[in-house]
Amino acid sequence: MLRSKNISDFPKNVSQRNLKHLSKHLPEFQKYDSTITLDNLIILGENIAQNPENLISNPSGRQVFEKDVIIGEQAVRVRVVLNSLGSLRSVHIRY
Repeated sequence: MLRSKNISDFPKNVSQRNLKHLSKHLPEFQKYDSTITLDNLIILGENIAQNPENLISNPSGRQVFEKDVIIGEQAVRVRVVLNSLGSLRSVHIRY
C-alpha cells in the first residue's frame, strides 16, 4: 500500500514547518505499523487529498479530507488537512 519516497521527491509545497507538524503524528501511525516513515505519511496524505470524494469540509479556506485505510492489519480513519494554499498541513488518525 505505501511505497518509499526520497526526501528530494517531497512536494515543493510541503514546508519545513509542515514537515515538522507531520512528524509529530508519525508515532500514531507507527503504533499500527512500525515500518511507516514520514515519506509514507506524506504519500498517504497526498493520495487521500487527491480524491474529491474524501473532502469533508472547508473551514477558513483549509480543505479537510477523511478516509478509512488499513494500516498494519487495522482499519483506521485518517484525516488530512491542506492549508489555504493547498499545501499538506497534517495527516493524523481520528480516534
